Amino acid sequence: MKRKNNLDEMQELELLKIEHNGCWIAFWGLIIAIVVQNLTGGAMEPRTLAGEWCVLMVLGVYLAYACARKGIWDRHIPMNAKTNLIVSVIAGLANGALMGIMSFRNYGKPVGSVAAGIFSALLTAVLCFFALTVSMRATKKRKAELDEEPSDADEM
Repeated sequence: MKRKNNLDEMQELELLKIEHNGCWIAFWGLIIAIVVQNLTGGAMEPRTLAGEWCVLMVLGVYLAYACARKGIWDRHIPMNAKTNLIVSVIAGLANGALMGIMSFRNYGKPVGSVAAGIFSALLTAVLCFFALTVSMRATKKRKAELDEEPSDADEM
């Protein structure tokens, strides 16, 4: 059943912008909530973060799948290995710092905390780079498929 749209084109565009901003506020808000709970010790048991983690993962997987399906990578960031490497290193450093801080808070061992941070940073960077590379290739392939499909205007 199709519903009547009461919005004109300008209102529709404004609503899309509002929804876009709301989506990213929710995404980054969930990440911040998880990090704060980890740093303050509020997430000592995995079940305390289960809700936030599930919502974040569903949102992240949906955004990644929907964008790849439409052949869209990003509005500003180029789709290449250099970008993937930079993003992966940033994610690795952020996760390594978080794990190092959490390890020191929990165990009080400076050397072990640094080792945990380095290991976590390297593992995160490698896995992130792999995931981004696979996603980039799938998105490029889908974009090429979409570019080849004739549009309705070409058929006339």
